[in-house]
Amino acid sequence: MDRHRTDETISRLSFLAVALLLPLSTLGHHSFPEHFNTSQIAEIEGEVTAVEWSNPHVSFTMRTVTGEIWKVESNSIRGLEGREISRDVIRVGNRFRLAGFPARDGSHELYTSNILLADGREVVLRPGSEPRWQIAED
Repeated sequence: MDRHRTDETISRLSFLAVALLLPLSTLGHHSFPEHFNTSQIAEIEGEVTAVEWSNPHVSFTMRTVTGEIWKVESNSIRGLEGREISRDVIRVGNRFRLAGFPARDGSHELYTSNILLADGREVVLRPGSEPRWQIAED
């Protein structure tokens, strides 16, 4: 009888532990439309100060020309590489201009949709987004 109760107690504790820990696994990935304001576009320009090249989104930090620090999220590694954006493009010290959706809470966070590279090439990162800085052909 004691063994049955012990097994039952272990089962209940295991279930409780899973039930309590499962919500924590979702904290690392937020709901895109809840976090970012897709009805606004913000632009920032500056230098990359830190990079986290990992999924679900490559993220990096930029110091703008005015000295503000912004946390930037972009596509997955595969999504970036499919648009010819490699680790060499988004690395500490590189400078570029970004456009994207700002955080709803007003914090310095941006989900980037467009990158204007130092060589003048624009990369559209988000499917359905249009080029923002097209250079008019003569």
